[in-house]
Amino acid sequence: MIRSVGKLGPLKVSGLVWWQMRWDLLAIVVVAAILIPIPDPTQIDYASAVLSVLGIGASVFIGFRNTTAYARWWEARTLWGNVIINSRATHNALCSVDSGSPEMAPILDRMRRRQVRYAWQLTADLRGIPAVEGVSELTPEDPADANAVELMTEQAVDIQKLSAEGLIDHQARVMLMSVNTALVTAQSGLERIRNEPIPMQYEIFVRALAWFFAIMAFSRLDGSSHPFAGVIIGLLLMAVFIGAERLGHFIEQPMRNSVFDIAMYRFSGVITGNLLGAGHPLAQPREGPKATVWM
Repeated sequence: MIRSVGKLGPLKVSGLVWWQMRWDLLAIVVVAAILIPIPDPTQIDYASAVLSVLGIGASVFIGFRNTTAYARWWEARTLWGNVIINSRATHNALCSVDSGSPEMAPILDRMRRRQVRYAWQLTADLRGIPAVEGVSELTPEDPADANAVELMTEQAVDIQKLSAEGLIDHQARVMLMSVNTALVTAQSGLERIRNEPIPMQYEIFVRALAWFFAIMAFSRLDGSSHPFAGVIIGLLLMAVFIGAERLGHFIEQPMRNSVFDIAMYRFSGVITGNLLGAGHPLAQPREGPKATVWM
């Protein structure tokens, strides 16, 4: 699914988002159907005040959770920006040390191809899926099942080889390894975001609070003097609060192979074009020109 998301129009993309929330929406309808025929015992004088305080509390916790989730999403996007920057820096550094010697040419060519493979393999590793077709063929010199960490290690080995054979001096070696280290640092940050979600206890608390407030609000509204309008407004209120909580849950995991992912395929394609040319097959956009979501 993820490879074709970007080719869909806005309505179909919205449908994918709603599909992600299908069980929550179904639960809202079921809970509302159960509550409608039950007499509301909360229709007392101070119920409105209690509901107002509860609504403020729910809004604060959901807002804080969603702010934290978006910060995680944006940090992942920033770290991928660092991967793009340092991939370009790798290309520039390889150009700067290229003496044109026949001994150096195959090593530099392999390092460029490996850098592109690294970007695509990193995407696959973070999403927990196989790399796209043609990625392992970029560097047949490396193991077909090499992961992103192993590819960066191979880059370091080639830098050592260039230095040992006297093809680059110490300063050039330090320059190349600095870029290599920056890439490894960005990768470690991305893995931290993927492997360390928001604590489960806090997520359960916020979700329970959103549901509790939504149920209490619906119980008040469906017992109003206009039952039909109260039910509709109550359903919308439940959908807003529970939907906001669920959206925070989805965006806090920006590399889970879903419609909420950051555009890692697009980033990898940009790196491919920078290092191997815009005509390379992996540099071609995987989405149509009218895409609303890039994957």
